[in-house]
Amino acid sequence: MSALEREIIEKFYLLEPAARQRVLEMLTINAQSSFDYDTWWARVEALQVSIRSRLGEGETVGALSLLDELREEES
Repeated sequence: MSALEREIIEKFYLLEPAARQRVLEMLTINAQSSFDYDTWWARVEALQVSIRSRLGEGETVGALSLLDELREEES
C-alpha cells in the first residue's frame, strides 16, 4: 500500500459517519462507471491536432480565447 493510500484511509476514518457514507457512495459510483480512457484520450489528441492545424505549429492560444470559441460554436 502506498503512502497516499494510507493517508487517504487515515483521513477517511476521521470523517463523521454521514461524510463517510457520502465518500463511499461517490467511490462506488466512480468504481462502477464505464469510463473509456482510450476513447477519451483519442478525443483529446484529435482536439490538439485540430487546434494545431488552425494555429500553426508552435503557436499557442489563451484559455479565454478557447472558451470564447467554444461558446460561439455552441450557439
